[in-house]
Amino acid sequence: MSWLYLASVIGAGFCMGLVDRRWRLFLFRKASNALVVLAVGFVFFLVWDIVAIRLEVYARGESPAMTGIEVARELPLEELFFIVFLCYVTGVLHGLFTMLLDRRTVTR
Repeated sequence: MSWLYLASVIGAGFCMGLVDRRWRLFLFRKASNALVVLAVGFVFFLVWDIVAIRLEVYARGESPAMTGIEVARELPLEELFFIVFLCYVTGVLHGLFTMLLDRRTVTR
């Protein structure tokens, strides 16, 4: 049992949070809207994973870097954190591209 992968996902999320805080791209721009988007994205991808597991499209792989803890059959603990991270990165990137496009429009 190792917490390496989970720690990596949490660490990457923390770093993304620092970028977000510095430039106010997503969660630090409008927290209420961002939290709704994160929650909807989390539920969407969790349902997606559960359906894929039931259809036997997904199966949990073995890795020495993972905790081995499953929250449901074939659904590792790390997947929940990864889904939040995926949604957060998407929101931050959307905020970044929106900011860059707005700056480009202003400078013209």
